[in-house]
Amino acid sequence: MSLSLLKPLRVVVSLIVLFLTLYIFTDLSGHLSGRLVRAVLFFQFVPSAIALVHVITFSALGGLFILLLTLLFGRVYCSFLCPLGTLQDLFTGLRTRIWRKKRLKFMRPQPLAQYILLAATVIPLFFGSLFVLNLLDPYSFSGKIFTNLFRPALYGANNLLVLLLKQFNNFSVYPVELKYVAAPSLLFSSALFIGIMLLSFFKGRWYCNAICPVGTVLGVLSRYSVFRIRISDAECTSCGLCIRSCKAGCIEMKTKNVDFSRCVACYNCFRSCENDGFTYAFSWKRRSTDGDPSRRRFLKTTAAGMTGIAGLMASDSLFAQEKPKEEAPKVGPVTPPGSVSIWNFTSACTACHLCVSACPTRVLQPAFFEYGLSGVFMPKMNYEASYCNFDCLVCTEVCPTEAIRPLTLEEKHRVQIGVSKLIKNICVVVEKKTACGACSEHCPTKAVEMVPYLGTLKIPEIDEKLCVGCGACEHACPTKPIRAIYVEPRRYHGVAMKPRKKVETPKEVKKTEEDFPF
Repeated sequence: MSLSLLKPLRVVVSLIVLFLTLYIFTDLSGHLSGRLVRAVLFFQFVPSAIALVHVITFSALGGLFILLLTLLFGRVYCSFLCPLGTLQDLFTGLRTRIWRKKRLKFMRPQPLAQYILLAATVIPLFFGSLFVLNLLDPYSFSGKIFTNLFRPALYGANNLLVLLLKQFNNFSVYPVELKYVAAPSLLFSSALFIGIMLLSFFKGRWYCNAICPVGTVLGVLSRYSVFRIRISDAECTSCGLCIRSCKAGCIEMKTKNVDFSRCVACYNCFRSCENDGFTYAFSWKRRSTDGDPSRRRFLKTTAAGMTGIAGLMASDSLFAQEKPKEEAPKVGPVTPPGSVSIWNFTSACTACHLCVSACPTRVLQPAFFEYGLSGVFMPKMNYEASYCNFDCLVCTEVCPTEAIRPLTLEEKHRVQIGVSKLIKNICVVVEKKTACGACSEHCPTKAVEMVPYLGTLKIPEIDEKLCVGCGACEHACPTKPIRAIYVEPRRYHGVAMKPRKKVETPKEVKKTEEDFPF
């Protein structure tokens, strides 16, 4: 195969990956397939790497495949499989059409900054802190942008189309409900999108080589790649066309050298060179423009990275420390079913917002500092917005990192993510002497029952052994701004008793227990 065909192949594959990823984050049908999600995200590096560290599953093989691909051919992931990379390419392509003569200069590598970012990315992964990946991972970047910006825009466009086609009865286009987007997450996603757009427009793939943690890891590995791009001294005429087309600024014409650690495998150089001066050469020896870092430099950068990690974990303890119950009845956020515990969830979640996008009841919303600094924008159960559907398994099916592990419907019916608590003095029945019972009516497990209180009035009574913490009672409670009944999270998820229901006979009320059919 001619090397000039590598660029068209890269464009086709990257666009397919981009649109499939965009689809799973902006699904209009509400019937997203877990198998499709796992297939699309199999080749996303960070989710696969995290799954490999925490739970050895089939999805973890995707990360190993990317590492092997990098050791063979360099940073192929960055241009073929990274959705954020494809977004940057779209803006970079727009720049080349506006300023055809404008070119990117050769960017000098910064090994010190690279090794600090590498230490701050890889080491915390084994200590349960995902701060760097949470904020800088390109896949998570894309997820936040798709969920908080592209999805509302797509839903709005769909509803506008419904209005325009309303007069025609032959079109089966239906309106969809615009999903709520938390203001901090919306502002952060907007800033990300604008920043990435401007950087790629003026600096090409500068983000990939200076900030991106995945680019840093793969860039270090690509120094040892078996096959690398080389410039032929005999064929090269120093015309500069390759420099003009290079998005990573990794070609130095004076020395006719390609810094392969920063090459993102876009293959523009193969397409632009009129003399076929670029080749993929077999090479075991390491060639890099930045030289071999000394042992002393490596120790210094590692120490700097560890210092930053220690500061991060200390800040986490300040943000996420537990408050006494008399000050705040809720201790931290409630994590989704299947997350096992708060620690397991925060040590594996990259805040990609895929579960937030897929949740049909919109009870999953991005947190802010509830999980600590390293848990910014990780999803939490927001019972003010909605409640967890008793028969729903969507979030357990779509999570790519095993932060939310798969559950069967029977397991979901009994997993206890929290326990309902009653603040008796602000309950409508006590405060206003008015009949209510909204919490009991919405409880799927009958953990909340109405018992006699005063005269004909009845007050809620909670059987904590039956409660699963779905939040239906809290969401239905009419008292504001503080709910009279709320879900107190469990740090470690438990197992509730099987749901039961009361059977009333015509003569008298007898209490019996009967399991729901599963």
